[in-house]
Amino acid sequence: IGSHTSIQMINAGMTPVLFDSLYNSKPSVLERIEKVSGVRPDFIEGDIRDKALLIETMKQHNIEAVIHFAGLKAVGESVAKPLEYYDNNVNGSLVLVDAMREAGVKTLVFSSSATVYGDPASVPITEDFPTSATNPYGR
Repeated sequence: IGSHTSIQMINAGMTPVLFDSLYNSKPSVLERIEKVSGVRPDFIEGDIRDKALLIETMKQHNIEAVIHFAGLKAVGESVAKPLEYYDNNVNGSLVLVDAMREAGVKTLVFSSSATVYGDPASVPITEDFPTSATNPYGR
């Protein structure tokens, strides 16, 4: 999702700065973004829970908005490692928002998942469906 969003941002004339731990990604994605868009975006390897690095990155690059795709996302793994998921997804999000506040960044786009709705009785799912997560990832 992040690489596709980056390409769309570049195509729209924006300058994305990518911040990623590479837990679920590879540096070669940067080459693919450059091949498709003609631009290699700035990249910072870092963890969403590293508040100092987040603040430094936001200030150094004059970040105006954050698109948050840093959540761990494997349902099965979330059941096997729930504390790791809560630490990254919940604590990491709180650290990110606090870093944004300290860096003066006021716009956040949060990417969620249909997993928060559990096993819906019907589809398509609309945003007014009740949430009913069945695993740590969806909670």
